Amino acid sequence: MTTAARKSLAATQAELVRALVAQGPIPTGFDQSRIRATARSLVNKRRQALEHAWPKLVRGMGDPFVERFCTFAAEHPLPASASTLADGRAYLAWLDRQHPLNDLLRVEAMSFDVRFVDTPTGLRRRTGFVVKTAKLRESGTRVLAVRLPWLGERWWRFPRS
Repeated sequence: MTTAARKSLAATQAELVRALVAQGPIPTGFDQSRIRATARSLVNKRRQALEHAWPKLVRGMGDPFVERFCTFAAEHPLPASASTLADGRAYLAWLDRQHPLNDLLRVEAMSFDVRFVDTPTGLRRRTGFVVKTAKLRESGTRVLAVRLPWLGERWWRFPRS
């Protein structure tokens, strides 16, 4: 295979991947309906993985979860780390930009942030001292989470003042 043929094949493969995972245009020569069906299947697989990894997120969202996640997935490809946990956190951030999160989802996001940090090379567990706080809109309480390497996590809720 010549160098030009390899470059052409690589470009076509890249276009096909974009069409499957990022709603990009379908390269010429491919069956439109099959590519779209495969892309929907991949979004469903991604959604099911998120449902398994973030059950409280799904419960906190209720019925609109599937529709909203499909909208999110159409706009945002899987994170570079391909981590379902990082995908769930990106989804929560996207939801928060659309409409403020409810208390359950706000605590779920905070719980993730206490345990993990997203780096350019992917998701990693936090190892040092961490303090996170959030004001819950529905109950008006404030939540404080502290993570100490030698003691683990401690969570407190403070009533409205």
